[in-house]
Amino acid sequence: MDGPKTKGEDGEVEPSPYEGIQKNAILHEAKCFDDKQISARQCIEVLTKIMYLIIQGEEFTPSEISKVFFSVTKLFNSRNVHLRRMVYLALKNLPADPEEAMMVVNCLAKDMTGRTDLYRANAIRVLAKTLHPSMIGSFERFMKQAIIDKDPYVVSAALLAGNHMLKSGADSIKRWTSEVQEALNNHSPMVQLHALTLLFKLKQYDPLAVSRLAISLARAPPRGPLAQVLLIRCIALVIGRQPKPDRDLLKFLQDKLHDKSFTVMYEAAKTICELPNINRTQVISAIGVLQEFLSSHVPAQRFAAVRTLSKVVLRFPIAVAPCSVDLEHLINDSNRNVATIAITTLLRTGVEQNVDRLMKSISGFMTDTSDEFKIVLIDAIKSLCLKFKHRHKTLLAFLSASLREEGGKDYKRAIMNAILEIIEKIPETKETGLEQFCEFIEDCEFPKLSMKILDLLGSEGPKTKHPGKYIRFIFNRVILETASVRSAAVTALARFGAHVPQLTRSVQVLLSRCASDDDDEVRDRAVLFLHLLEMKDLSVAKQFFDSEAPADPKRLVASLEAYLEGKKDLAFDVSKDLVEVEEIDDGQGKGAGERKSTQNSGGGSPANYNQGGAAADTTTAANLSPQMQVNVYKELLGKIPQFATLGPLFKSSSASELTESETEYVVSCVKHVFKEHVVLQYNVTNNMEDQLLENITVEIESEDPDWAEEKVVAEKSIAYGATGVCFVCLSRPMEGFKKENFNSGSIGNTLKFYVKDIENGVPQSVATEDEYQLEDLEIVESDFMLPRNNIRTMDFKKKWDEVGDATQAIKKFSLGLEDLQNAVDAVIDLLGMGPCDNMNEVPENARSHGVFMAGEFLSGGKRLPVLCKAGFMLDQRHGVTLKIAIRCPDVNVSQLLTTSVR
Repeated sequence: MDGPKTKGEDGEVEPSPYEGIQKNAILHEAKCFDDKQISARQCIEVLTKIMYLIIQGEEFTPSEISKVFFSVTKLFNSRNVHLRRMVYLALKNLPADPEEAMMVVNCLAKDMTGRTDLYRANAIRVLAKTLHPSMIGSFERFMKQAIIDKDPYVVSAALLAGNHMLKSGADSIKRWTSEVQEALNNHSPMVQLHALTLLFKLKQYDPLAVSRLAISLARAPPRGPLAQVLLIRCIALVIGRQPKPDRDLLKFLQDKLHDKSFTVMYEAAKTICELPNINRTQVISAIGVLQEFLSSHVPAQRFAAVRTLSKVVLRFPIAVAPCSVDLEHLINDSNRNVATIAITTLLRTGVEQNVDRLMKSISGFMTDTSDEFKIVLIDAIKSLCLKFKHRHKTLLAFLSASLREEGGKDYKRAIMNAILEIIEKIPETKETGLEQFCEFIEDCEFPKLSMKILDLLGSEGPKTKHPGKYIRFIFNRVILETASVRSAAVTALARFGAHVPQLTRSVQVLLSRCASDDDDEVRDRAVLFLHLLEMKDLSVAKQFFDSEAPADPKRLVASLEAYLEGKKDLAFDVSKDLVEVEEIDDGQGKGAGERKSTQNSGGGSPANYNQGGAAADTTTAANLSPQMQVNVYKELLGKIPQFATLGPLFKSSSASELTESETEYVVSCVKHVFKEHVVLQYNVTNNMEDQLLENITVEIESEDPDWAEEKVVAEKSIAYGATGVCFVCLSRPMEGFKKENFNSGSIGNTLKFYVKDIENGVPQSVATEDEYQLEDLEIVESDFMLPRNNIRTMDFKKKWDEVGDATQAIKKFSLGLEDLQNAVDAVIDLLGMGPCDNMNEVPENARSHGVFMAGEFLSGGKRLPVLCKAGFMLDQRHGVTLKIAIRCPDVNVSQLLTTSVR
């Protein structure tokens, strides 16, 4: 096991003193915890080794953890202060079973109410981790006393404990509000920060309460710099919701520009510059402070200032212009990132006379800068070229040179998109840009970029004065590139043959050579285009390339498959034989063609389950109604034996994207809701042409321990361009409504797989384990709601009266939004219910609007009908106010759903 390394005085790396220790040996040494005469020094050494193993990721079995845990609790008999601190640290870090951890609560409670402040603070910290949510109320009195204690260490520990327990015991923690507000007056900066953090979390879902908190603290702010930074961020949140900044809050921010602390000054300047409703006059003072930081001797201050100015210049270029002299001094900064951002900012503020000088400065250090900053620089050069159009030769030459230099795919794509935009907006640069692209594809190592350039050459090349000069570059791709690039090159050649009659014969000769290509796609395209070009009238070929596709490719493929499976007496007619892939049934009343088209009409390969062989097009399913989504996924999940005991499927959500669409691996997640479980379906697409993925799974980490991972179904393999599916099944407690959990909190996702490199189309035998971090997701109350959109207003009113007001829950919110339509859409999305009679559409210029919604909520294994009346009122001063009333046979559900609007 490799431990952490440290550097000695001579600069040599020294190994950790615990490197190479073995778990079994340490567990044997842990028997000293049971000795009658406890040796504090020996126990501290053993505990340190155990903590080291845990931090290094050593896995302990449950029995080992249990044995060590109970042995450590015996050390409470020792009065040695240093050993007691290690005992607290061990109890916090040992992953003990929650029921076993409860055994130590009495010892912690004794220390918590003792006289030794060191014991009290540490006991509170450990108690926050081990205490069951149902017992938080019994310790409420002690925690309140700790918050108003004289010792700041104890107070800070109690506030941090409140932050930790807020998720599971919010109702109890909310009763601490007065004590937490009192802690804001503590002289310790640490206590002020922790108190303000907890206070903000208690009020964060009530915009009005947050606004009042910000206004009151702006009048009497805390003294600690970190607490002031947090207060500034809170004020920024409040001002961002206002149509115009509040004068008092804005004055507070401007006063903090002259604070003694750099951190507070920078945070205030950065916040003022980023306010959405600020004007140029109000931002000048903040820019002045940032300008002072540009000449600071501290690198971090220079970087922070120039980074903020690079964002401000996009909105207020004139206001940033006075900083030009200071920014020019940073061009030669030893930190290349600072220098790059400084030049980027100068490009956006500079005048035309400085363009040539700035471009010379840029070319000197491009090779030492990361791709992330290069992309920002390329965007600034593009903007400069569009601003000073007659300077395009200098700027295009720089972009062309950058295109031929080494760099990643994102960097090359940014340059290519910049040149494309310049070509589009400055017509005289077209031929120059196309020539630069021709040179780039000669050595381009990214197939997708080559294909995009070939498509551009095919569409724009024939329109130039000398189209023949591009043929050689295109045909070189037919000889030297992969099958996908060769296909794009064949299409580009055919476009020249169709639109330039002088080149038609030459193109036919070149295409005839492609007709014997090894790849069937290349051969088929070559034969088709030869047939078009051999016609006497080239207008047919021109019409073929200039016309739009008769239908969406997915729909066309599905229609052809349905046609081939049906009667073939008549030729296929695009105007008559297209099928609607969205219309899917559970097998009754629909032909095989429609069902087939719905399953296999997705882009690329369908998501194939590795054992059952089932397929489902999740892209198509996302466009269906909720009930139709259930039918689509029911067949997929029904063929997986691990899910056979979960019961009927209640609802399947739309796919949530966990990565960007152009990453190496594109992953989306669909949530399938059952009575006691939620199945997460991860759709994984492999975009790496030289990789084969095997044994693909997703490892999750739930913020809420109640959501336990129960089953994992892996995907065997995913080739390039294909999509595979893996699953994670989560269980949730179902012991009565109070125990039933409808919100998982944040769920972290990590894609795990083995990679085999592809050489000459053959996967290598050696597989390397790898992982890919995905975005977090969350299971919320709306996932358990099935919307009902087919209820008329009259029927809704009748059912509303039938339910009665005995189980009704009412709440009023200030949404912080400035548009009625956005507010209506947001509330419908948060509740997951369906509006009646298109009431989700707000009339133009309306100041108020009402919406009736209906749905079915899954609670206790039952589908409970839910009705909702929502009234929206738009006020110029406070934005949109919502009053919501929900009725359900179960009053607990009504109350739960009113609180889900947050």
